[in-house]
Amino acid sequence: MNSEIIYLFMYDSGVRFTEDQLSGLLKNPEDFSKYEFSKPEPEEIATFNIPSIFNLKEETEKIGNTEYYFKVQVAIYPFGGFSIRIRHPIANWNNDIISKMTFNKEINEIINGVVSKTKKKVSSALSKKKEININQLSETYKFYYLEGDKSNILSKSKKLISGLLIDEVHADTLESEYIDYILGKNISYNSSNVLFVGWESAVMIDKENSYEHELLIAEISNLQLLEMRIYHQMLTVKLESSSSVLNSLDSGIMRMKNSEMAKMNRSLGSIYDNTRTVINNVNDTVFGLGEWYLSRVYSLFSNVFKLDVLKSSIEKDLEAIDNERKYISDIEAFWHEAFLERIVIVLIIVEIILEIFYLIK
Repeated sequence: MNSEIIYLFMYDSGVRFTEDQLSGLLKNPEDFSKYEFSKPEPEEIATFNIPSIFNLKEETEKIGNTEYYFKVQVAIYPFGGFSIRIRHPIANWNNDIISKMTFNKEINEIINGVVSKTKKKVSSALSKKKEININQLSETYKFYYLEGDKSNILSKSKKLISGLLIDEVHADTLESEYIDYILGKNISYNSSNVLFVGWESAVMIDKENSYEHELLIAEISNLQLLEMRIYHQMLTVKLESSSSVLNSLDSGIMRMKNSEMAKMNRSLGSIYDNTRTVINNVNDTVFGLGEWYLSRVYSLFSNVFKLDVLKSSIEKDLEAIDNERKYISDIEAFWHEAFLERIVIVLIIVEIILEIFYLIK
């Protein structure tokens, strides 16, 4: 039975790219004909969510007498996120093989080495197009495709699958009620397949070798989670910094030049606009997937990753940023009016002095 484990390592470059900039960025672009949706009811993933995918050099590593083959892909999205995919096909899988490929330290060290090398290559290629700033925050995820009969696999591998979803090596120790809860986050297109989604990984069981769309949605959801984590962190730092300055102004501890106030207002406006774009892209994903199976797959990932909760928190941050911008604008207007009043007073004084001088003369 042909199965596969895909190890996903996701990063944010800090800049956006056009389709022309990503075209031909690396060798061996992926053939997208296999991404044609094979389910009975045709659907498509909207083009703004489709990345540029490149097939890099295949890697073969040896541990003891066993060789491990990895196919390396890079998926780069126009919004600046990119994913390094380390794909390991398995001809005849069983619980021990899947567990070893997930939890074995030597194998994980090999994979991390391949990722580190690939990340440098991707960073070098992207930096030739734009100045990038890869954020320290990143996301990792695993996607498993297990070929076979759904009922048979679940009867033999139920505990293993639940362990994969939460990254628990000792899945045998889990309570049955907790296992049922973990496996409850699933969706099926028909009676022969099922997709389980967890915080650490997703597991697809199907007789047909067709899971590229589900993999894409898993990747997109993880990258959205990463982007929102990054912007939530940036907003928190920006709010703390600007609030400290504004509180100092209120207490009379410090003064700022009009140009400095304007600069701070522009900085708040820039992060507000960039974050709003991220949130809008997240919202657009739902509409871009239509209303059938794929949108429900995305909703499942969104619920597991609590994207709506994080999005709500960011919305509150944006509201706070907007209030601070309005407050700064009010201060700038007050200072401007005060400056004009001083000019008027000076002009009146000058006029009085000139009048007195004229009368004396």
